[in-house]
Amino acid sequence: MTQQFIIIILLIALGYTLKRINYFKANDSQVFSTLVLNVTLPSLVIVNLNGASLDLSLSVLPILMILYGVISKVIVIWFFLKYDNHIRGTVGMMTASLNIGLFAYPLVEAIWPKTGMIYFGMADIGGAVIMFGVTYFVGSYFSSAGDNFDFKYLGKNLLKSVPLMTYIIMFILNMLNIHFPEPVIKFFSVLSGANMPLSMILLGLMLNFSIDKRFLPIALKYLGLHYGLGVIAGLLVYFFLPVDNNMIKTTLQVAWLLPVGVAIIPYSIQFKYKTLPLVGMVSNLTILISIIILYIYQALFV
Repeated sequence: MTQQFIIIILLIALGYTLKRINYFKANDSQVFSTLVLNVTLPSLVIVNLNGASLDLSLSVLPILMILYGVISKVIVIWFFLKYDNHIRGTVGMMTASLNIGLFAYPLVEAIWPKTGMIYFGMADIGGAVIMFGVTYFVGSYFSSAGDNFDFKYLGKNLLKSVPLMTYIIMFILNMLNIHFPEPVIKFFSVLSGANMPLSMILLGLMLNFSIDKRFLPIALKYLGLHYGLGVIAGLLVYFFLPVDNNMIKTTLQVAWLLPVGVAIIPYSIQFKYKTLPLVGMVSNLTILISIIILYIYQALFV
């Protein structure tokens, strides 16, 4: 597994290097993102869920993801009450808005190749509700732009999430005992093989190590809450969640320590926040920190 993580780090470094030498521009990440989110990642979901043994007990994953998202947002915003609306709205949006699709799936596939995608896919359903629903509401509420919460926008974004819709469709087909034939799965297997390298190169293209000193204290305070709350919630799940399936607990423990999702950047732009440097800085730092955490976690517990 150490060798697999070295490969992952090298792929991220490759993406960052290609950007630094101007072989790719930061804007080119949109092309990679489109390929990953709409082609390779859905293919990976199809391959993993086609013959998987699913259980309705896994529904606890999206439920707890939503519950954690709401509670943690309230707690973090409370810790930033003395700041202005833009800061409170920014930290509120970032909290529990987790990068499962681009960041977690490739690593999960490497660490838990047989079952990981099933469990994290279920968690991603709850994560999507938080990202496209609660997070959007928080951004709108604290925005000086005065935009109201748009339920049509929420529904549209949920339907436009190809990985999420693929997961839901595959889950329903699996429950109905409907499976794709072998030639179809072989085709999607070829596409899914590109998911990990493309995702990691994309993360490298998105990395930016610039530090805005104005927001550094706020960023450090937020990082403490981001990972502190994740650790506390993970411990509560470990000791008190009444389930026998340890992979459910593992999924939640890992998911709550993932980086901030990239959707926060377009939200910040849409609602005219003046905190884009803070969002970019925290997003990049959480990518690096979460990679280290996941490496240590799999080394000790997997």
